[in-house]
Amino acid sequence: MKRLILQLWRTSPEQPNLAVTPLLMATTAAAMNMDVEIHVIGSSVDLFIKDNPKNQQILAPSMRPLSAFVEDAIRTGVKIKVCSTALRERQLQITDLFEGTAEVIGMVTMIDLATDPNTTVLTY
Repeated sequence: MKRLILQLWRTSPEQPNLAVTPLLMATTAAAMNMDVEIHVIGSSVDLFIKDNPKNQQILAPSMRPLSAFVEDAIRTGVKIKVCSTALRERQLQITDLFEGTAEVIGMVTMIDLATDPNTTVLTY
C-alpha cells in the first residue's frame, strides 16, 4: 500500500496556522483510505502537547483551534510519530501529547520509512 508521510519540521507554536494545511491534507488522505503518518520533528512537537494553551487559539479562517485539527487527524486514522530527540530535549513523555499519538521514533526509523519506494513525503 502507498504511504503518505507529512513531516512537520518548520511548523511551530509561534505560527500554529502553518500546521493547519498539513493536518487537513493528512486527514483527507486518511479519509481516502491512504496509509498516512505525520512525523513530528523539532519544535513541531510543541503543537502536539495536550496542555499547551497555544493549541487552543482560534485560527482564521477556519475559526477552530489547532487541537481540533489534530483530533480530526487522529480520529480518521492518521498515525502521529514523534521524534525521540525532540521529546528528550523538551523533557516530555508520549503521555504529555494528545491521546492517540502513535509512537516515538528516531531518525533512523524516519529515514527508513521516508525512503521506502512506496512512500511520498511532504515536508512542512
